[in-house]
Amino acid sequence: MKGATTLSNKAYRQIKNMFLTDQLVSGQKLPYQDLAKRLGMSQTPVMMALVRLEDEGLVRSEANKGFSVPPIDLNEARELYEVRILLEVFLIPAVVRNLDPERLAEIEILRKSHREVRGPVYQRERLLRDAHFHLCLAAISGNQVVGLILRRVFDLLYLRYKPEILSPLRQDETEVEHLGIFEALSARDAAGAAKCMREHLIRGQDRILAGLHAEAAQRQAMMEQPGAGLALENVISAFRKDGERRLSTRSLL
Repeated sequence: MKGATTLSNKAYRQIKNMFLTDQLVSGQKLPYQDLAKRLGMSQTPVMMALVRLEDEGLVRSEANKGFSVPPIDLNEARELYEVRILLEVFLIPAVVRNLDPERLAEIEILRKSHREVRGPVYQRERLLRDAHFHLCLAAISGNQVVGLILRRVFDLLYLRYKPEILSPLRQDETEVEHLGIFEALSARDAAGAAKCMREHLIRGQDRILAGLHAEAAQRQAMMEQPGAGLALENVISAFRKDGERRLSTRSLL
């Protein structure tokens, strides 16, 4: 039994790593027989790992269809960000209380590490480094329960949607917003840091929702007018421009 559990844990880690490296993407089917061959192990530990991932919301199973990676929808993304806003803003006073020069230096290292990943499209590695920045703050707060909840939230958000749906403009925005959070923390300004964090998360939520809107429009256009590439690009462009307009005029309180 212990051997099966060990193999199951290994399969769990390896399958989860496939999300991190974009080998598994939203909507993809996951035949456990194929996964077992790919991982070089029997089907039992792979099935156990998939059940565990299903409990965590990263995969789902359907009768007579097997396992697949569920796409993240607008409502789920909105709700996950609502959780982030509540918890991460709540943690800021504890972060400020527990700050010391060593911890502040750690935050700065992670902020700069996130900034180093740039490209013509938003990359998953950048999302993961963003998660490290935020989880570092949660760890500094000392609230282990909230830290565990946020880890689950980041998995559901950052492992399941395609990072390229985000506007490239989000790269520059995030750098500015992370800097604002860091500077407020450096000044031991809890109210200012909480305000910066809230604005950062609200803007991130809006960017992701705009990207998911555009992706949904793309799928709908493909179903209704196969091959109508120009019409499809116009629809996507309209959604993105609308998202940019809403973000530029929205008041973040």
